[in-house]
Amino acid sequence: MNTNATGIFSNETAPVLSVVVLCYNQEKYIGDCLQSVLDQQLDVPFEVIVGDDYSSDRSLDVIESFRLRWPNIVKVVVHERNDGFSANLADSLAIATGEYIANIDGDDIMLPGKLKRQLEFLQANPEFGMVAHKMRAVDEITMEPVSFPLPRKRPAVFDAEYVIENGPFFYHSSEMYRACLRRRYPVDLNVKVVADVAHLLHVLYESRACYLDEELGLYRVNPNGATSNVISNPKRHKTNIDDLLYTCQMAENLGMARDVVNRGRAKLYLTSAIFYLEHGCDKEFVECIEASRRVCLIGAKQGGLYLMRHWPRTLQRFYTNAKYVLGRQRIRS
Repeated sequence: MNTNATGIFSNETAPVLSVVVLCYNQEKYIGDCLQSVLDQQLDVPFEVIVGDDYSSDRSLDVIESFRLRWPNIVKVVVHERNDGFSANLADSLAIATGEYIANIDGDDIMLPGKLKRQLEFLQANPEFGMVAHKMRAVDEITMEPVSFPLPRKRPAVFDAEYVIENGPFFYHSSEMYRACLRRRYPVDLNVKVVADVAHLLHVLYESRACYLDEELGLYRVNPNGATSNVISNPKRHKTNIDDLLYTCQMAENLGMARDVVNRGRAKLYLTSAIFYLEHGCDKEFVECIEASRRVCLIGAKQGGLYLMRHWPRTLQRFYTNAKYVLGRQRIRS
C-alpha cells in the first residue's frame, strides 16, 4: 500500500494490520517515526494508532499534522495526564482493529520492507504468534551506529518461558504479533515502567515467536528514555526489579512452571547484583546476590559472586579487570 495515494482503501475497508506508536515528549523524533511507517509498502489496508502520553513538548502538534494529512489511516489517542507506558499501550491497543499488531516507539524508525516482511511471515507460518527482528542502535542525533547492551544469545525460535527466564533480546519496536493473542489478557496497569516483559508474556503464553536476523529498523539510543532513567540508574533500578518480579508472579499465576519462573527471578537478582557491584552500591549488591542464591542455583557466576559477597571492593576490581580481559580476547578473535 502506498500511503502517498490517500484513499486507496475506503473507510469501510477493515485494516489487516494496526501499527501502534507510543509517544511521550518525542517532538524531535515522532515525525521521522511516523513517516517511516507511512512509507511502508503494503498490499493490505493498515491503520496507525498514535498514543501520546500527555507530552509537554510539541509532540502532539506533529502527530496532529500527520492525522490531518492521512485522516483515513492515522488515529490519535490523547491522554489528559501522564499515565505511563502500560496505560498508554492499553488505551492504544483498545482501538486497534487489525488482525495483526506491530509496535514501534515514537523515537524509532522502520526501514523499508519491514512490515511487509513480518506480515508475510506470520501469514505463511500460522504456528507462530509473533515475529521480531534485528535493529540497528544509532545515536539520537547523528544517527551513527552505537553500541547498546543486548544479550548475545538470540534464538531463532523462543517462547514466553524463554523470555521470563532470560529476558528479551530484541527491541519493543521490532515486534509484530497476532492481535487475538494480545487480546486474551488485559494490559496489566500495575507494571509501571518496565512493562515489555509483561506484554510479551501475555502475547506469547502458550505460543511461539520467531526472531529474524535481518536489520529492519533503527533503535534510537535516547538518554531520556526508560533504559537510561530507570534500568541503568542505580538510584531508580529497584523499580526495574519490582516490575520484573511482579511479571514473574504474573507468569506463575498464568500457570507457568514454578522452576522456570524461579530461574527467571534468580537471574534477575543476579543481573541486578552485577549492576550494583559495577556502580559501587555494596549494600544493594549483597542483598541481590543473596536473594538470587535463595531463589535457586543457576550457575558458577552466581556461586562465585555469592562466596565473595563480603568483599565487594575486591570483587569489583576483579570483575572489572576480568570483563576488560575477556573483552580484549573477543576483539582479537
